[in-house]
Amino acid sequence: MADTIVIIGAGPAGVVAVETLREHDRQSRVVMLSAEPFPPYSPPAMVDHFITGSNLHFWRAPNWAEQLQVDYRPGAQVTSVNPTSHQLRLADDSLLAYDYLVIATGSRLYAPLPGVDLPGVYNFKSLSAAQALIGKVKRGEARTAVIVGAGFIGMEIALLLRELGVQVIQVEMLDQVMPAMLDPFTATFALQLMRQRGVEVRLNTKAKCFVGEGQAIGVELETGEILYADLLIAATGVRPNIDFLEGSGIACRWGISVDHYLRTSAPDVYAAGDVVETPDRLTGEVFVHAILPNAIEQGRVVGLNLGKRGLGCPTSYEGAERMNSLKHLGLPILAAGLKQGDEMLRARVNGGWRTLYLQDDRLVGFQLIGGLRAAGALRTLLNRQETLRRLKDRLLEPNFGQGALVWSALCF
Repeated sequence: MADTIVIIGAGPAGVVAVETLREHDRQSRVVMLSAEPFPPYSPPAMVDHFITGSNLHFWRAPNWAEQLQVDYRPGAQVTSVNPTSHQLRLADDSLLAYDYLVIATGSRLYAPLPGVDLPGVYNFKSLSAAQALIGKVKRGEARTAVIVGAGFIGMEIALLLRELGVQVIQVEMLDQVMPAMLDPFTATFALQLMRQRGVEVRLNTKAKCFVGEGQAIGVELETGEILYADLLIAATGVRPNIDFLEGSGIACRWGISVDHYLRTSAPDVYAAGDVVETPDRLTGEVFVHAILPNAIEQGRVVGLNLGKRGLGCPTSYEGAERMNSLKHLGLPILAAGLKQGDEMLRARVNGGWRTLYLQDDRLVGFQLIGGLRAAGALRTLLNRQETLRRLKDRLLEPNFGQGALVWSALCF
């Protein structure tokens, strides 16, 4: 009898896991559960979708599920997992048995503040949540917004709301925007561009709590000032969607703990995407790396391991990348890897800036403002972690990463 593989979550990690599995296994029964009432969609495309009306729902073919023989069930909420009996319980109290389970439930926006769970504090990490937020704007019910946090997602939301005519105040407790990814030099450019777009960014400003009786109506700062707004958004970080795992025995910290093959502590259960904690490929530090390329690669590894089960040759996950980009500022900004090293190279290149961080003559991070054409070659060097001693003088050349220079860079 064919195995039943259940995948919880229809984001990029879950979708890629199915696609990879089907390259090796056309026999297993695959059931995909999504808490949202939509076909699979690409979360990173939501900002473009709401600004331009670009197609978001089908980042794969409309008949994707039929092509891959997937029993796709939108609007199916999982409430608990029992690894002992290999069963899931759904919100309608029905049970679903599995032979193998993949948890790819993603994450939601989060801020560790009192009142964050009050109605009126909006999320933007799912299409359902984003539609609720944007719906208020389009109905004329929201003209002002306060965003707590100036990380990547918070800045994307701020730019979207400004495009829709909303007055936005963004508060950040640290002294720069995108503190997790940008160095102070690059952050200065991002801040300037945000302010040019009309976002009121307040640095060195710490939020104390969301305020309101039964409904959040404002954000109280540590100074005692209260910022009232029609929309309140918590965006200091992301929180994995793992509440339904309580009592399952599946090991979790902030996210789900997995081994090098993305297996959880429970037999026959894998996890991928924004819900898992994985090692950083540069530092080895284990945490949730919530970006699209990591979700896609983790989905691929899980799909391979499901397809190879019983063959004794599992595929290991090499570690997560740190990378983010902002493309709605008018001037593209991209950052990858670390923002420090024992050597820093910086130059104005093709009207923008290129900053490189090296450690022991190996590229450990880069920040690009404006011209991004070198990004692909730099990312390859970052991942290969080979010595660049003979190549360093060329890394800041305007044409580095193009044509013959790509080949010479990768074959030094």
